[in-house]
Amino acid sequence: MGGSPPRCEGGFDVAAKKKATKKKAVRKKATKKKGDLVDSIEKELKDLSRDLERRLKPLQKQVGIAERKAGSATAKLLRQARAQLNKISIAGESDLKKFLRKQRRQISKGLSETEKAVRPKRKKKAGARKKVAAK
Repeated sequence: MGGSPPRCEGGFDVAAKKKATKKKAVRKKATKKKGDLVDSIEKELKDLSRDLERRLKPLQKQVGIAERKAGSATAKLLRQARAQLNKISIAGESDLKKFLRKQRRQISKGLSETEKAVRPKRKKKAGARKKVAAK
């Protein structure tokens, strides 16, 4: 008397059909949630990208200005050097040696100043604190 489970028009088991329909609905819901999550992430990334671009523009401007200033300063320095070289008159070997000594000192001094100007500034550290022993 066990009999067979009730059947639908197509000959399928009613319980199996209900189960399949439920699974399909759950899959659709999960797929929709994934799609919503992806859309949310894309929107968040676009907002972040716009924000970063907005923050970078002033920095890019500052870099461009600094590059132009450095180029101008270099060109000015070269013009001054050329003008000074055109003023030089060397009569003999002693004048040449004297000139070379002076120029070596000036070049060394100029390189040191340039190095100091280009070197990144260090943050000053607080002095080393002495540990006080508990008495």
